[in-house]
Amino acid sequence: RRPFLLGRNRIMAALRSWFATEDFVAVEGAALQISPGNETHLHAFATAETDLSGNAGQLYLHTSPEFAAKKLIAAGETRIVDFARVFRNRERSALHHPEFTMLEWYRANAPYESLMTDAATVLALAAQAAGTSQFSFRGLAMDPFAEPDRLTVAEAFAQHAGIDLMATCTGPSGQDVAALARAAHAIGLRTAPDDSWSDVYSRILVDRIEPRLGIGRATILCEYPISEAALARPKPGNPAVAERFELYACGVELANAFAELTD
Repeated sequence: RRPFLLGRNRIMAALRSWFATEDFVAVEGAALQISPGNETHLHAFATAETDLSGNAGQLYLHTSPEFAAKKLIAAGETRIVDFARVFRNRERSALHHPEFTMLEWYRANAPYESLMTDAATVLALAAQAAGTSQFSFRGLAMDPFAEPDRLTVAEAFAQHAGIDLMATCTGPSGQDVAALARAAHAIGLRTAPDDSWSDVYSRILVDRIEPRLGIGRATILCEYPISEAALARPKPGNPAVAERFELYACGVELANAFAELTD
């Protein structure tokens, strides 16, 4: 285990140094929160708190440092970074664990494209600190130093699934679940009668799109349908999509970011 521990230390030191040179203030949000958060697919661990009078109350281990960080942004901080220990219940797989370290940073008053540059820089710094020139996973490989490809969600659905995604969610009647379900059936995916548009969209994304991203070089998947980008700002000139992106390497999502909805 020692080589991995030393490598992890080098990566964290390199990232802390870079964020410091970029004038980010290091913060450490409280892990205990009064709210478990509002993300549909995230489940928090609950714990009991007993005060000095013996009265019991409930708190939750944070699933991300978002709540605490946004309080600091609202108070006037403009660049903050947190290497946060976070906890997510009902998650355990080859790529997910109930407890892990999340790197979260905020860059206020800057275009969200600058976060794309940040994410690519973090990826390259991690590789350099680890002493590797290639990332590999399950037979796939990519160059962490190469400029990432940039692909919109609509382009990814067309390229990797042959589906005109936006035609199913921007028509006169809004989201057309039946049309997207038919498109899913045409590429061999099952749907359920009670599936929402988001359910079918997510199934196609996970099964047909994500495994094909970040091969050879990183992929920045951007311009998410507005319904799939909670709290993200609509893109100027195209309110059907949001200023949100995710960074992929070898078919694995490593990072996500968005321009905050402030109105």
